Amino acid sequence: MPREPIPLVRKGGFLEAEKMFILSYEGKVSEKKYFEDFRKSELFNDSGLIEIISLKRPEHRGSDPISVKKLLQEAKKEYSFKDTDEFWLIIDRDDWEEIHNYNFDKLVDDCKKEKNFYLAMSNPCFEIWLILHLKDINEFDDEEKERIMANARISKSKCYIDIVLSKIQGRGYNKKPNPRIFLPLTRTAIRRAKELDHENQDYPKQLGTHIYKLIEKLIIEE
Repeated sequence: MPREPIPLVRKGGFLEAEKMFILSYEGKVSEKKYFEDFRKSELFNDSGLIEIISLKRPEHRGSDPISVKKLLQEAKKEYSFKDTDEFWLIIDRDDWEEIHNYNFDKLVDDCKKEKNFYLAMSNPCFEIWLILHLKDINEFDDEEKERIMANARISKSKCYIDIVLSKIQGRGYNKKPNPRIFLPLTRTAIRRAKELDHENQDYPKQLGTHIYKLIEKLIIEE
């Protein structure tokens, strides 16, 4: 039987999907564009049985981890998801811990209590995942790593990591990752992210990202 339409998620060819990956994320532009481009690419293992869907975030809702997680909880409770569907919370560590004293260990515990809830955190933010496509983090010296980790705001629209990414790719970065630059290097990014995650932490405590854990489930096997 076709699935019922789900108002919280964007419209698409998901009604017949055997499995769905429901994503909720902080950013309004970068993550949304990246995953939409990935879904359209030849990398996506879409055999007609898997769909990746991004939650629409109402404008009045905040971008803090709890607000993002609540979107997933609401969707899970109110709509006709299957037991096989996976709910992914995609967030940045950034200043939530140091400035807002956010307890990520509690967030991890909360996610583990929810069936099929997964956390894909980036530290300091999503752009570290993009950098890993183009450069090994260990090629930066210690001082530069510290600057990237601190990710100071440079202007109203840019943080330090945006400037780093611009330099690496040789062009300005406008929060809209170009699929022609990044997607061909996806497996390289996965490998580098895994190397940074050598202690298999619940979330990256140093520079790194767990976006790779989601991408590994979505990418066509070589």
